[in-house]
Amino acid sequence: MIQFLFIAASLLTAVLAVLCVYLFRRTRNHKEPEAQAPVKPYLSPDLVADADIDGAVNTICDNHQVICDRLMEYLEKEKPYLKPNVKIVDIADDLQTNKAYLSRIINSYFKKNFSQFINWYRVRDAMDSFVKEPDIDITTMAGRSGFQSMTTFNTAFTRYTGMTPGEWCKKYKNEMRNEMVNAGKKTRKAEK
Repeated sequence: MIQFLFIAASLLTAVLAVLCVYLFRRTRNHKEPEAQAPVKPYLSPDLVADADIDGAVNTICDNHQVICDRLMEYLEKEKPYLKPNVKIVDIADDLQTNKAYLSRIINSYFKKNFSQFINWYRVRDAMDSFVKEPDIDITTMAGRSGFQSMTTFNTAFTRYTGMTPGEWCKKYKNEMRNEMVNAGKKTRKAEK
């Protein structure tokens, strides 16, 4: 009789464990439908040309657009992404909003998490640095742009340009050289 009770208790425990796992997974994957807010497309003139943003259809509501406008202005003026340890809470505080709200705006509009978004700005800054100073080495370029790790820099750069930093720099130098040669040819033709 004791063995029977022991077996029954074990089976009941196993069934309850499976049921708990099932309910946990079901509630974790279940999301309440959000109320539909009026939406309005937001397109920043500086970002529309970038292929990374261009393909996405992004709409956010009016109050999100206000924060998005302030975020874009803040990033262009203050360049907080150049600080290696910048955190979303720091930017949210500067914009007088909370980090959850700012994170949701970045996720919904840019289709990136905060780290990806900041690294996208850092890659743009690294490219600008190289354009202004073509003899800069890649490590210096990464450090000036706020990257703490060359691995992160290479990964982010490749993600957003489709090339490693070295490949991109080489291609840029070749294109500049070709433009100079073509400009010289046009000048010589005009002189004839």
